[in-house]
Amino acid sequence: MPVSWLEGRRLKRGIRRLSVCLMLVVVAACDAPGPASTKEIAVQGILSAAISEDGTLGVIGSIHHGGNAWDLARGERLYDWNHKSGERTTLRAVALSGDGRRAVTVEDRNLAVWDTQTGASLKFWQAGAKILSIALDQKGDFAAIGQQNNQAVLFDVNRGAEKRVFAHTAEVYAVAIDARAERVMTGSDDFSAVVWNAQTGEPLHRYDWGNQVKTVGLSRDGTLAFAAAQREKGRIYDLQSGDVKSVIPLEYENFTLARFTPDAQQILLGTFRGDVYRFATADARAMGHWKAASPQPFGPASSDAVLDIAQRGGELVSIISNGLLQTFTLQ
Repeated sequence: MPVSWLEGRRLKRGIRRLSVCLMLVVVAACDAPGPASTKEIAVQGILSAAISEDGTLGVIGSIHHGGNAWDLARGERLYDWNHKSGERTTLRAVALSGDGRRAVTVEDRNLAVWDTQTGASLKFWQAGAKILSIALDQKGDFAAIGQQNNQAVLFDVNRGAEKRVFAHTAEVYAVAIDARAERVMTGSDDFSAVVWNAQTGEPLHRYDWGNQVKTVGLSRDGTLAFAAAQREKGRIYDLQSGDVKSVIPLEYENFTLARFTPDAQQILLGTFRGDVYRFATADARAMGHWKAASPQPFGPASSDAVLDIAQRGGELVSIISNGLLQTFTLQ
């Protein structure tokens, strides 16, 4: 159908406005400082990663190297952690205890428990279904596990047994657990995020969203929670009242992780596009924005998803899916 002169003018104005908007987005992204340092810790990318609370230890599941533990302060590989001798295990999920003394690596339904001080294998267990996400409490005695069978479980790491089951109506993509294993938070493909009493298995708070919930977080003391659905603003919740405490002022962002600082005064957020953010939890006041660097424009190592972040002194330490360990200077 022919376009009228007036429609043509409107179309051109719309295109110009869109171009200006895109330019503003690019400029805003360029304003974010890049990493102060980078180090390659995996060739061709990383599938999963966890960083200790003090930012000194990292565990990764890489595409070509299997599982590794790293001294992040020195940039040295400490241990190779694979589930079978002579093979490189594809680890889709890894976790570290709050005190950094235990690690868990996951392949499908299988969990391996490791001593981070010696590198020794401690336990080897199997979950009831394929594991999509995992988090450990302070001492690594209990794990919150999100599964493909529409359930999350509180898993006794020492006994290899399920202590509680938390039911959803779709896959559980994200889990979090507080330091004392008193509360578990789950995010699901059923468009909900739920905070559970880990001792009784009863739901404490349920939050409904308009899309898949793939990112959740709990503060160490279990007083604050975070959840975000795909391309929706993230929310911080006060778990005493169950109410929204603050809303992260970012539109159309896909978060990869949420980590509260030990004092719960701030939250660190990472995205699929390599953005690292720091916000005050009280009012969602922006306290910093950084941009991860890519080693190459195409291929597996061009992915910039932020897999984990921790604060170490005056810098943030991050592991990026492109295979780089990157640090950012606090603003």
